[in-house]
Amino acid sequence: MIPPSLPPDEARRLLALRRLNLLDTPAEERFDRIVRMASRMFRVPITLVSLLDESRQWFKARVGLASASTPRDVSFCGHAILAPLTFVVRDAREDVRFADNPLVTGEPHVRFYAGHPLRAADGSPVGTLCLLDRQAREFTDEEEQLLRDLASWVELELNALTLREARTVLEQQERFFELSVDMLCIAGLDGTFRRLGRAWTRTLGYPEETLLTTPLLDLVHAEDRAATAAWLARGARGEPLPSFEHRCRAADGSWPWLQWNAAVNREEGIFYGVARDVTEQKRLEAEREQVARMKSEFVSTVSHELRTPLTSIRGSLGLLDGGVLGDLPEQARDMVRIARNNTERLIRLINDILDLEKMESGKLDFHLEPLALDTLLTHAVEAHQGYAEQCGARLELVLEVRDVRAVLDGDRFLQVLANLLSNALKFSPRGERVTLRLARSDTGVCVSVEDRGPGIPESFRARVFEKFAQADGSDSRSKGGTGLGLSIAWSLMQRMGGSLDFVSRPGEGTTFRVELPEWHAAPVAG
Repeated sequence: MIPPSLPPDEARRLLALRRLNLLDTPAEERFDRIVRMASRMFRVPITLVSLLDESRQWFKARVGLASASTPRDVSFCGHAILAPLTFVVRDAREDVRFADNPLVTGEPHVRFYAGHPLRAADGSPVGTLCLLDRQAREFTDEEEQLLRDLASWVELELNALTLREARTVLEQQERFFELSVDMLCIAGLDGTFRRLGRAWTRTLGYPEETLLTTPLLDLVHAEDRAATAAWLARGARGEPLPSFEHRCRAADGSWPWLQWNAAVNREEGIFYGVARDVTEQKRLEAEREQVARMKSEFVSTVSHELRTPLTSIRGSLGLLDGGVLGDLPEQARDMVRIARNNTERLIRLINDILDLEKMESGKLDFHLEPLALDTLLTHAVEAHQGYAEQCGARLELVLEVRDVRAVLDGDRFLQVLANLLSNALKFSPRGERVTLRLARSDTGVCVSVEDRGPGIPESFRARVFEKFAQADGSDSRSKGGTGLGLSIAWSLMQRMGGSLDFVSRPGEGTTFRVELPEWHAAPVAG
């Protein structure tokens, strides 16, 4: 962590701060309404008007933070007042100045910060209007301009307002309402509009005069009217207003979807609202749902239609390969074996696709129970000894611990091990060994599959668990495979409460690690 430096004119700055006569004063609605609006406008959980004295940053107004102040030496605002313009930290964890800051590593877990300096009448930076989020995010030029406008509003409230300053703040508020792409409004708790941004006219097509004389409920679709009335009633009771969506009638007869965020001022009987046209988003979501449904139906139908004849073909080819019609000529026998191997590969692909479809649709059943891991690993090794011999590799089992249990679906866990072991054996040089190991870890138990193969290319590691992902190397392609096994294994472990990861070194091999919480039987009451 790098503490903020002191401004070169710190003495003058502190004097200007004291002259504001705001430190340690009670909350004031003139500041509170700005942070509420900023929180809704920028969709951030924490918004602050922060003033910095010698040792702390003290919050004149705040949303989403219980503390009234924090130490100055850990403050983001201490850095922000040194900047001539908006100070933005898109991801605090990636910034050397803040990565180990206690406000980042602990509550309130700051990841994103944007703060614009607030200046006293003499130009001294006395604090900031700042936005904080627990997730990293980008900050657009348009958002930066909006934050500057709001900060100007705060500055005018900080300083004694002359008539000229009062006119300036009104002009800035007007510009704020005019330029915003979101539909800003101030409305009564009965749904009557009192002030509207220009975006309302751009979105719905009505003149502002028409909207100001038309209650919100009169614009709402009949199917959404009861929910909208209930939403307004919550505000009238002084309850927080949740994010809300409904359809409103436009001048051309269409029904665009609006998404609302709003803050209530019950004392004045109004709410500050930000509506956004999400019609296109709704359309895209509906299309995605339809495509996903069609894909699911197509995959299921095609897979089942293919699996039945392929199973029959596999059986027939197996009989031919087994000599049911007598010895085949060598060339014919080779062709039968090639056809049989390709049929097996197609059936594996179909089974993998069906498993993926079931997992994505939530239809894959799991029967979880405490199972002995050493027993499962022994079964897995026994099942793969034949394949190990075929690959010319040696398969060994190393049990560093015994009699440990984990809550698993036995068949699904063996499916995970089958994918990991078959991959390891397939890519192992002839004569090398593949180790299946059971050991304890810091978080429970670890099952690892270790090979001494060529390793995973650096360029491919980020895509290892993606569907249909395969390394681009010619050797990898020659080994075959569907590109679904590791994706399925990763998803299965997530569903069973474990994790799957790997480490790999070029030319030295790869280790896939399954981490599981250990199960302990509940003590019997005496």
